[in-house]
Amino acid sequence: MNAQSAPRQGKSINFNVHALASSLFKGAQQFYGTRFGVGIPEMRILSNLGAEGPLTATHLVALTAMDKGLLSRILNTLHARGLVEASAPASDLRRRTWSLSRSGKQMVENLRPIWQQREAVIQAGLSEAERGLLADLLERLFVASEDLRFREAEDLKTARTRKARPRAAVRELVK
Repeated sequence: MNAQSAPRQGKSINFNVHALASSLFKGAQQFYGTRFGVGIPEMRILSNLGAEGPLTATHLVALTAMDKGLLSRILNTLHARGLVEASAPASDLRRRTWSLSRSGKQMVENLRPIWQQREAVIQAGLSEAERGLLADLLERLFVASEDLRFREAEDLKTARTRKARPRAAVRELVK
């Protein structure tokens, strides 16, 4: 079954977004990994540093929606490869700011036209208005998803706290 014949009509937005993301990820991972030796997580960081300039890890987490631990490992890998550099104020070495090294800037400059061409191919069937609408809708869905994720995390934290209290009370009674 090819992609065009896969039945996705009537599926949920989550299903369709995940299917699209998975397809984009697999294709990009294969293409960039084979040709340039960089995976998608690395590309996301390089792209953001190239577009935004120097950023803290906290800012990169917010921009990429990556897990802090994963982001830290990728930054360390990119640093070891000489693609990013870190600087920190002497007053607080934990507040590092990450930027592209000369090699990282060169890689981003080499990749930017390829990123743009691949995106143009993917969006070729959309009008300018549809591209704008899609970008707006995806941003709104992302914000709503992040809001839901944070609310659910708070609910789970509260639920765990409620469950932990009775166990502690039982332990006290057993003593």
